Amino acid sequence: MGHFDIGQVCLNGHEITGNYKPGSEFAEDYCSRCGAKTITQCPKCQTSIKGYFDYEGGVIAIPTFDVPAYCYKCGEPFPWISRAIQAAKELTDEIEGLNETERIKAGESLVEITKDTAQTEVAIVRIKKLLAKAGPVIGDGLKQIILSIATEAAKKQMEL
Repeated sequence: MGHFDIGQVCLNGHEITGNYKPGSEFAEDYCSRCGAKTITQCPKCQTSIKGYFDYEGGVIAIPTFDVPAYCYKCGEPFPWISRAIQAAKELTDEIEGLNETERIKAGESLVEITKDTAQTEVAIVRIKKLLAKAGPVIGDGLKQIILSIATEAAKKQMEL
């Protein structure tokens, strides 16, 4: 059958390698793109991040692995998702004219677009409304963050 190799990702979500081995030429203690510390395990439960899938000794020739949003063992978001959601919430705070309820719902919606659930549909509608109120400067920043954390299905539905 096969098994997953260990993946290495920086705290900002940049893929380092899908075939982590301590001391290998591909391993990095700090990300060469942003300087953030790298991890190979979930910070909460210490389960290894899934990297490349190794079929009975032969790694599939895929140049990248999908950097996960959530730990498959404990369900917690990885740091890059939490950091991006926090940054998007901070940008949302800069939008003039939003009341406290709208800000709370925006924050909840930013979390929901990182998942494929029934609530994702509601989140997409709310985020579209939020982007319409944001204006070009804040809106562009929010779009970039949303593109980095949203599921593929959510991105297609938002047409970003």
